[in-house]
Order: sequence, then C-alpha cells, then structure tokens
Amino acid sequence: MKILRRMLLVVSLFALGSVLTACSEIVDTINEQVDAQDELIAYIDESNPVIEAAVDAEIAADEFVFMEEDLESAYTYLVETTIPALEKVVEDTEAIVIIMEELQPSHDKLIEAHKKLLETYSTYAEGYENGDESLLEKGDLLYEEYGEIYDEHEASFTELAEEYNLEVEIEEVE
Repeated sequence: MKILRRMLLVVSLFALGSVLTACSEIVDTINEQVDAQDELIAYIDESNPVIEAAVDAEIAADEFVFMEEDLESAYTYLVETTIPALEKVVEDTEAIVIIMEELQPSHDKLIEAHKKLLETYSTYAEGYENGDESLLEKGDLLYEEYGEIYDEHEASFTELAEEYNLEVEIEEVE
C-alpha cells in the first residue's frame, strides 16, 4: 500500500508539473500577444498624424491646385505648400522607429507610398511649370500607383492586427 501511495504521489506531482508548465506557456502566449497589440497601437499612434498630414495636403491640393484655373497659381501652391508638406510627411514617416519585426513590411509600404505621393505632386508641379500635359498625365498614373501601394500598406497592417486579435477600423477619406 505504501508503494502504491508513493507511486500515486509521484504520478500526481508529474501531472501537476505538466499542468503548471501548460499554464506558464499559456501565460507567455498571452503576454506575447498583449505586447504585440501594444506595439501595433503605438504604431497607430505614431503613424496616424503623419498619414493625416498627407491626406490634408492632398485635400488642400485638390482645392487650391486642381480647381484652380490659373496654372501659375496652381504651380505656386504646389511648390510652396504641397511639396514641402509632403517632404515633411516622408521625413516623419521614415523617422518612425519600428520595434516589432513583423510590422516592418507594412511600414516600408507606407514609406514607399508617401514617397510616391511626393513624386506625384512634384510631377504635377513640373507639368504646371512647363505647361506639359504629358507630365500631368504621368502625375495621374503616379497617383494611381500611390493608391495601390497605400492599399498594400493597409492590407498588410490589417492582416497583422488580425493575427494579434486587434480590431482595426480604417476610415476612408472622400
């Protein structure tokens, strides 16, 4: 009977040890997920103002450039307001520090998108300066590329957020 009790005690201790190990692994997994969620939220907090600045520059350009009949005024607005604002957007986007390795591809797409947006408006400015319709058409094509790259950024970020059970709502600006 003593041997049976000791065996039962040893088996019980092994079972308890296994349960505690499993609990520890679950806690580690939960902590990793919470850390990842914190990183994603921090990225949103850092990147949203930069994204909003890019959108604001686009909206203002739409109003003060593309609705403008005077090409010289449109050109002036682009070189004095829109392009400097977008240069700052690119600079600020590149300055965001990424700690979470899985987030880097999404962030790289955001950098690429903002550089493409700057290239787009620089091409528009050159087209207005030279009165060159082909450059304006090239600007339109670059803008489409920008949209595709930005969509890739959003898709990549959303996929990563979903992987870590973080619900992300992306607002569309019209």
